[in-house]
Amino acid sequence: MSLLHWCTLLPQGPSNLAAARFAAPIRVSSIRVFPNGAQPFRQSPEIIATTEPDAFYLDVFFNAQALRPSQDSKEKQRALNALIPTVIAYAGGQVDFTVDMGTEYATRLMIVKGKFEKLSMAIYGQIVSESSPVNTYQSKPLPVFDPYPLSKAVDPSNSSDPTMLAQQLLALIPDPPPLSLVIRLMLCLKPSDEDWDDENFPYLYADLETEDEDLDLEATIQSASRPVRDDVSEEALTKFATRIADFIGPKNNDQALQIAKILSISASQIPDMTRVLLKHLDLGTIFDERTLEEQTVLSLLDAVSNVEVARNFSQNEAFMTALRAVQENPRSDKHTQIAVRRLLARIYGWVSFNDALSNTLGDFATSAHLLKDIGTDEHSIGIWLESMTIHDDLVAKLLENPVLPTAQSGPPPLIRNPATPVSHDEFLVFVRGFIGIASVLAVWAWADSVGNDECRERTLAVLNLWQGTEGYREILNHLLLLRQFTRRLGWIANDNDPPRKSGILAEKVLSNLARDPHAILHDELVKTILSLEPPLSFIAEGERLSMRKIALVSEDGLPAAVDELTFKSDRPFSLRRLRTLRVSLAIVERELLENPQGEWRVLETFWEEQSHGLVPSLVDILVDISDDLNQHFAVKSAPKMNQSVSDQLFQTAGELMKLIGLLAPAFPLTSRTLRALTGAVADLFACSDVADMTFAQSSSACISAQNARQICLELLRGLSGPTAHVDPGKLGAEVILRSLLDHATKHGGRDPAYHLLQVFNLCDHILPDPAGTVEDGEPSHWVTSVFPSVTTELKSFFRLLDTDNQVHLVRRLVKMDDGVTGIGEFILMEELKFLSETLQTLEGPIASPEYRLAQQYQVYLTLRFLHDLVSPTSGVSPCSDLAGPLKQCLSDSSVLTYTTQILAKNAAAFDPYTQFSILLDSTSPSALDSVLDVAKRLPPTAIIAEPLRTEVGRTLDAFADHTSTLEPETAEDLLSILEWLLQQDNPNLTVLYGIQLDAFTRLCDTLVAILPPERYDAITVVSSKFSIDEDEMFIPPSLPLQSIEKLLSTPKGSKTPDILGVVISPPTALLRSPAATGLTKTQLRQAPSASMHVDVGINGHLTSTVC
Repeated sequence: MSLLHWCTLLPQGPSNLAAARFAAPIRVSSIRVFPNGAQPFRQSPEIIATTEPDAFYLDVFFNAQALRPSQDSKEKQRALNALIPTVIAYAGGQVDFTVDMGTEYATRLMIVKGKFEKLSMAIYGQIVSESSPVNTYQSKPLPVFDPYPLSKAVDPSNSSDPTMLAQQLLALIPDPPPLSLVIRLMLCLKPSDEDWDDENFPYLYADLETEDEDLDLEATIQSASRPVRDDVSEEALTKFATRIADFIGPKNNDQALQIAKILSISASQIPDMTRVLLKHLDLGTIFDERTLEEQTVLSLLDAVSNVEVARNFSQNEAFMTALRAVQENPRSDKHTQIAVRRLLARIYGWVSFNDALSNTLGDFATSAHLLKDIGTDEHSIGIWLESMTIHDDLVAKLLENPVLPTAQSGPPPLIRNPATPVSHDEFLVFVRGFIGIASVLAVWAWADSVGNDECRERTLAVLNLWQGTEGYREILNHLLLLRQFTRRLGWIANDNDPPRKSGILAEKVLSNLARDPHAILHDELVKTILSLEPPLSFIAEGERLSMRKIALVSEDGLPAAVDELTFKSDRPFSLRRLRTLRVSLAIVERELLENPQGEWRVLETFWEEQSHGLVPSLVDILVDISDDLNQHFAVKSAPKMNQSVSDQLFQTAGELMKLIGLLAPAFPLTSRTLRALTGAVADLFACSDVADMTFAQSSSACISAQNARQICLELLRGLSGPTAHVDPGKLGAEVILRSLLDHATKHGGRDPAYHLLQVFNLCDHILPDPAGTVEDGEPSHWVTSVFPSVTTELKSFFRLLDTDNQVHLVRRLVKMDDGVTGIGEFILMEELKFLSETLQTLEGPIASPEYRLAQQYQVYLTLRFLHDLVSPTSGVSPCSDLAGPLKQCLSDSSVLTYTTQILAKNAAAFDPYTQFSILLDSTSPSALDSVLDVAKRLPPTAIIAEPLRTEVGRTLDAFADHTSTLEPETAEDLLSILEWLLQQDNPNLTVLYGIQLDAFTRLCDTLVAILPPERYDAITVVSSKFSIDEDEMFIPPSLPLQSIEKLLSTPKGSKTPDILGVVISPPTALLRSPAATGLTKTQLRQAPSASMHVDVGINGHLTSTVC
């Protein structure tokens, strides 16, 4: 961005128009207006700005010309102010106004209109030129933007005195009152109009020592409605409390209400007043189940925002008993019961909060609930704030915990979710932030009341800054919904002609507040939005109309919300439509949660709109939103990412899923609806992960995506429980799992492999832990009902996964099944069948070399899966039922026989134990010529007699049956092997089995006939030294799994493992080694702690030894 134009414009004609022409097409980025007398450029001090008057509204028009008009796009990208006027408000000073012209438009003319006399401004942007076509693509790293931490001056959450900022802002007002007095007047006591007009205001104090005997209880209480002096005497407080106590008579409702009011008033005064008053009052003689009416309880609710009152109430058993009696009595007024429930929660919450300030293992969730509830009422937040700033014990507890030098920049989001796990230090950051924000709001209210625009402007600037900061935003928006704060925003925004900076800032804060759909449900905010009239300084007319739309929906309530939810809108969703949907969802959710007849009212309203159903309508909207998000994260070339739309889509999706989860128990879904819902949730889950990696972690879009991802998991878990059914006799878990397995290939234009991985992760998350697969002593519904119903889909899904995830899935299924249905065994049997079919394909003619390579790679992957599965860390132990299929598919293949020959020739590259495994397999006729080379390199410690003499005997027996075709070279190899066995120190190697004596004799006679005479002596020695044990049982070899580990690994530098190379272990060596573990005897079971070695013998027999 560079300076393109500098000018001072003078309006002409009755329309007060001025224009700036440019020599070439430009794309404007910003317009900077300079105040009168300013020097815009250091290098040109002679240039002086002349802007008059100091504030005015300005209409700006750009003559837009398209650069690359597209006929294919449904909606051309264009600048917001192309061909239409944009109103900007200049409130004085040097101000930058951002212009977004997009990439498809440029301009050569700018026209301005307004009530100004002179206007000095600089225009920044870039000159548009014809771009040459790009022939080569050069990748560039995306810039990473880290958020700036808040300055310590505006970060009360990390300040030892969280009220310091409020005091500094208050000091901008000449002769300001103390902060504690401001809090009391603005939030608690609310001065009368007469007090505001008094010349001594705000220093008007209550007279607690009046001697007027004509005052009744109500008048006496009214006399304390002004602030009490900080230096009031103990005697005066005692006298006042005694007078109140003297008025106490028999229990009645009016008396209880008046005492509740004086407790509420005293709670906002100095601590001594509350302590003395409670000392003189016997609550048991004033309050009981009959006198606790709604208004009385609400006054007491304010009072217990004070720590002293809450502590006294919690220790008064008679009072607490009366509260519980009202709550439990079915004949009590429902509104009173709700108020009592809040009162009890606030009393207990203070106990937790007081403890959490000093206890590192305190109940932070309950404490956060307390602050969230207190923040819903002006009087309550004022009383609590007074307690936190003037009660010595609370101040001391905060000071006991020093601010960490590396403290985080903002409070944790406990307002959004009080149950968020936090540390003690993070909780204290939240408390300090709550104190700091509430204090600044009190100062803002005072500055607005006394009409000090400087303090008001500075305070609103801080509030606007906080709304852009995670953690601060949630607390601030929560407190801004208090009636007086919402009203003040509207008053300041509407009283802004000519424009003022405070008015512009108020509009910004109001606009940001209106983005929260739950905030729109508050009547005061609705009234404030509806009262806005153009022209506005910051809120554009389109934005104002959007805000007005959602305010009208909120005002009309449930019928309007249902009408919006059933309305078929254009796609893709616009920001305005998404905001309307979110407000509608919030209205429905409120109706369900707060109205005992909410479900019926919502359903009845949907019927009136002739909708086909409540939950199906919500699912249809969710499917559409999921489809829109898919387009944002598609692999194909897409337009510039719109984070605002993505943010709203994720937030709308999250709120839809919450509402569906809330409704599902009462309105069960059909199979069709649940399938559609599951597919949409899977797409949202996948998109959320892409967004998490694409967007900055601190951005609203990223946070919305993370929240939506968690809601996806919670929704599917809830809908797959043992009691969740769809159609009669069909579990929701079955429909969900089948839908997810089928959806693995429906990527919606996104990366297919990445989509598959996300679907797998979603399946893995919703499957219960093995400990949770037993329900009331019986196997889980997942094991008995779900898995047997989805075997076909599970087999196809398994085939799509990579090796690591295949092993993980089988391990999960084995542990969950625990031998009940054998689902893991089924998958492995199917995989072995597939391996056998692939090997048979490779033995035949294949026209395409690429297809052969793919088949070979598939064999490699299957063997790698088997290897990983039988590793000790897999947690799966052997199964004899699978030994036969494994042996068949591995031994009956010429491809693997050739692999054996290759391995034998390269045996020197492996360790001795692995070489011995190769030696066992090389004794087969196909690799006999390499046996002696392998054998001579083996140390004696690597040679195990039993498996070796078995393999040699079987090999000799095979040649004895085909002596007529025995070649001289093969005969020499056989004799050399027998000679090598005689040379070993182990006498067991001279006893062969696996061959009959007559067959061995016949073979020796054949060797004499074929070999030259000089070898006769060697043959005689061999025939006399070897003995044949025809009765000895076959003992299969037992070798550690590590002996074939290298055979299954890919050599370094090999990009594509070749089934015909040295990447794969020899199949028969694998079969005859303990690597053939991984499957239980009859069912798949979790492996015991001891290591299990399983060996498959010559005839497929299986034995196991525990080491």
